[in-house]
Amino acid sequence: MGDLGPVLWQEAFIKAVDETDRETLARLIDEAERAISTRRQQLGNPADYRHEVRAMDLSAHALDAIKLQKLGTTTSH
Repeated sequence: MGDLGPVLWQEAFIKAVDETDRETLARLIDEAERAISTRRQQLGNPADYRHEVRAMDLSAHALDAIKLQKLGTTTSH
């Protein structure tokens, strides 16, 4: 089986972005943030994955904006 790390964090991110229920959204944002964090830890040399790292950075910023806009909370990092 191939490396599923990129798929897992991306799927978690998409679920969070598509969610409209506030309670579910808060949970999905937390799951997406944990999936991104886990994937970062899996990458041995981030320079070899610069496009994925950039996508994770942008996704983390998007999650922060969604938290602020839809949940009224500030960023956790």
